[in-house]
Amino acid sequence: MKTSLNELRLIEHYLLSDGKDGESFLFEAKMILQPELKQQVYWQNKTYKIVRDYGRKQLKNEINNIHETLFNTAEHQSFRQKVMRLFRK
Repeated sequence: MKTSLNELRLIEHYLLSDGKDGESFLFEAKMILQPELKQQVYWQNKTYKIVRDYGRKQLKNEINNIHETLFNTAEHQSFRQKVMRLFRK
């Protein structure tokens, strides 16, 4: 079940497009005729979701680290006070 580069491009286009063009309908028909292609699309989509979730987790960790640095260190105390004043009003 080796996937060619052209198939990967077609799958990627299908998954990342809005799905309203004629190529998408043709690709969906192709998936009906080729169950292995449908399986490849499933796994490619699952991979995209895993990568996206990992990226979100990394971004959340980075934001939390910045928050900890800005709001819990003595050197940034004046910044913290300015921000807190903005929300007191």
